[in-house]
Amino acid sequence: MATIITVHGTFAHMGGEPTEVAAPGVEPQWWQRGSPTEADLEKLVQSSDGPVRFVPFIWNGDNSVLARREAGSELLKRMQELDKDDENYCVVSHSHGGSVVSAALMEASSRGKKLSGLQRWITVGTPFVKLRKETTLFLRLTLFQKAMFVASLMLLLMLGFYAAGEVMTATDKLSRPNWLYRLGISFGMMSLPFVLFWAAFKYLDIRKLYFYRPRNITRAANSFAPRWLGLWHKDDEAVSGLSSVGRIRVNIFHSNFAVPLFSLLSVFLLPVLYFLLLTSPTRMNGIADYLRNDFYQLSQYEQYGGKVTSSRSEVRKLRRSLQRATERLDNIGDDLAERLNAEKEVRDLRSQVKTAREKLHVENPNLVPVERAMRFKRRFLERDGKPCAGGGLCGGGKDIAINSKLLFHIVTDEASSLFLDNELWRGRLGILTRLILPVVMVPLVFGLIAVLLVFLVQAIAGVLSRFLSRSLDQLTWLEIKRSALGNDTETEVAVTAQPHPFWIEESFPVLPSTLGNHITDYSNKIASQSLGKFRNAIGELAFSDGMENKQQNVLSYLTWRELIHSSYFEIPQFRWVIAEAVASTDGFKRSAVFEGSKQSHAAADWLRQIEAKRAKAASTPATT
Repeated sequence: MATIITVHGTFAHMGGEPTEVAAPGVEPQWWQRGSPTEADLEKLVQSSDGPVRFVPFIWNGDNSVLARREAGSELLKRMQELDKDDENYCVVSHSHGGSVVSAALMEASSRGKKLSGLQRWITVGTPFVKLRKETTLFLRLTLFQKAMFVASLMLLLMLGFYAAGEVMTATDKLSRPNWLYRLGISFGMMSLPFVLFWAAFKYLDIRKLYFYRPRNITRAANSFAPRWLGLWHKDDEAVSGLSSVGRIRVNIFHSNFAVPLFSLLSVFLLPVLYFLLLTSPTRMNGIADYLRNDFYQLSQYEQYGGKVTSSRSEVRKLRRSLQRATERLDNIGDDLAERLNAEKEVRDLRSQVKTAREKLHVENPNLVPVERAMRFKRRFLERDGKPCAGGGLCGGGKDIAINSKLLFHIVTDEASSLFLDNELWRGRLGILTRLILPVVMVPLVFGLIAVLLVFLVQAIAGVLSRFLSRSLDQLTWLEIKRSALGNDTETEVAVTAQPHPFWIEESFPVLPSTLGNHITDYSNKIASQSLGKFRNAIGELAFSDGMENKQQNVLSYLTWRELIHSSYFEIPQFRWVIAEAVASTDGFKRSAVFEGSKQSHAAADWLRQIEAKRAKAASTPATT
């Protein structure tokens, strides 16, 4: 008795769980019982002592490195059972089923299992995923192991900071042998948890990533590489597509992709900064202290406040008298004498106001800064004529009303004071100007600030965007590779896919063109038929309810034989090659029907062409 084990590839479970026998009414796939592949192998191949046994190996078919390795462990158990029974067997696998076989053989090599009953393992259209382990032990740890690893460093880190602090505060300790001796012993004891954790994790890492050990790779290559036959079409979509994933360098994110977003956000930066300033007691108190001490110099001018207030009060009284006299003059009728007296009173009061103003400026040379300082004091440092707590800003910077009033004071009163004489405030023109000037000037000033902020943010965003675009491109392509290659491990990085296992140096050449053309023609024929069905079904797809129904409709119109990758075993000529490759090994033989037939000769010729090309490639020196 001899056995042929078939191993299906990824997504063989589409439409349900993979089983050895197809569901009723469903056409069997190549690896299932009742398929044309089983029929041909049982017809064309025999064991040395009777018929062959066709045994499908079932696994979940997920696009997952871990799933393939787990399936490899199960396949190894199946092969070891056959070894115990001294039974010869061959393994035929398709797509990532070949990766399952490769994982099984690597595990067998690590355990020293030679699998003497394995005569040949055949992979068909297998894109072997090439991974590399993370460069450092820390990156190869799981999340919980990383946390424990860092925790083990804390004692050593604390001792290091303690020693550094001792040296900085008492440099003479470096010259004390006893202190250095104790420090060395302490470092040795405190580093013990870290050393123990490191050793444990290193041991677990070696056991977990056994397939990267050079000795294991060499053993697997010497033992199992001679029994390998890799068959693949030059246009196999899976092999060529996954192989190109690692080489693609298309920029997904434009170098300035983030600039518009950051520029838009910068438009709102000024109000945000205002709000942050308004709600920050520390900053508001700082502004008030600066205005009080440095800008208004309150301590310097406060002593003149009483005198200036008194003098300004006299001027106000005269101005009010002048205003009343002017109103009386305007209301006088035709009485000439009364008008003359009123005009004289107005002239005298105007002269008195002018004299009082001049006297005010002469007696108070610091009139403007004193009045501005006192006005600031009354508005923000006093309540009801009494100083606020601590002599600082009323509300301690927590009163939003006072804070907003202070900021408004800065951009109105103080901004206007830069352009207006303080005396002009008292007239109608001053009041009007005081209202108009901030309306015109403040938007201009803030507009200029806003524009400068936009330019500044755009410059920063340009640099940041270029950095982010490179980083996001790298992360995106890394994730694309991880997803496409099924890399769900935490300790390894997916590099690319290739037509040979990473532990075998060379791949087999592509199928001979005469054999490959049969597969191409078949795939093209199926694709043209499916295209016609799909075109006629567009209306049905458009009006089908729900995404699930759409997917089912699509699956009903596609056979997946539209792809070369899924068409190998549909071609009788390819099944002849599989039969010839199995029949030419120990424990197997050609059946009477196959022996000496033209099918056998054609298959043997194709296999010789493949071996000849491989031997020629191996003997040709590599060029750089």
